[in-house]
Amino acid sequence: MKRAASSAVDPGPGLPLNHLMLGLSLGKLLLLAIIIAIVWYGLKYMHRVEDVRRALRQQMERQRKSATPGPRSIEAEDLVKCARCGAYVAEGSATNCGRPDCPWGR
Repeated sequence: MKRAASSAVDPGPGLPLNHLMLGLSLGKLLLLAIIIAIVWYGLKYMHRVEDVRRALRQQMERQRKSATPGPRSIEAEDLVKCARCGAYVAEGSATNCGRPDCPWGR
């Protein structure tokens, strides 16, 4: 069995390189421009979406702050001990407890 000559597998240094493959052509420039435009507009779209999200987040935060009331000031009333039953009741808003001798509610 004979082996194939090495010259059949390797064409050797006799053939020149195809310089058009490495050069710039109109098709390659057009493809490069399309890729750059896609990346550019994609980034612009992503920034616009992020700006809208940030604005909505700020609006929701403002609504949340305005919707929650601040700390209320509750006026405290002094408690007074009932002379009859010994229970402590608020002095300004005491009502009759139901006992016949209750001093509140007269």
